[in-house]
Amino acid sequence: MGKTGRYSNRLLAASILLLTLCASGLPAAAEGVQMALFGWGKSKDGAPTPPPPPKDKEPMFCPAILVQPGTAAFIQYERGKEGDPTSVRYQANFNQFARECVDLGAEVGVRIGIAGRALVGPKGVPGQKMEVPIRFVVIDDQQKVVLSRVTRLQVEIPPGQTGITFTHVEDIGSLPFPGNAFRRWGFRVGFDSKPGGPQG
Repeated sequence: MGKTGRYSNRLLAASILLLTLCASGLPAAAEGVQMALFGWGKSKDGAPTPPPPPKDKEPMFCPAILVQPGTAAFIQYERGKEGDPTSVRYQANFNQFARECVDLGAEVGVRIGIAGRALVGPKGVPGQKMEVPIRFVVIDDQQKVVLSRVTRLQVEIPPGQTGITFTHVEDIGSLPFPGNAFRRWGFRVGFDSKPGGPQG
């Protein structure tokens, strides 16, 4: 098993469940959201408890997540009616983010979590799947792209509902650890589509 295999499948499943709870309306600060996403809880008095350090590694700095400019929303229009708000079929946006960085020695393991909200537009029909493409980008301290990939989520708004919360934890994998320069790295996310692209 490779270094990326060190992540627990059980932890990943718990991450998705907990992020769903946070994105469904529970109040949480950014730090609290990150704790919930990666399985860290709260004390009996409701105050966040610090994440437990790995057994063989100290907790490490993890770069911030920013949304790529112009990619904060995803909209599907009726074909030929792009830009017409009365012709929107579906739309999605981001609600929350979290990230995890694990010290693997010469490498760093990274996971990025997102929660978003998908809504039915005036011309949409609940019960149909919509493909939501999300781009994940890692940028180094020289503003050069270290990694860029697109993950396409299949989101379905159930019949009788106008919207649904969707979640995803992207396992970025292992990256070469740049030492102190890692504090100047950054993570970017965004919907990977041109605004107003025709669908259906």
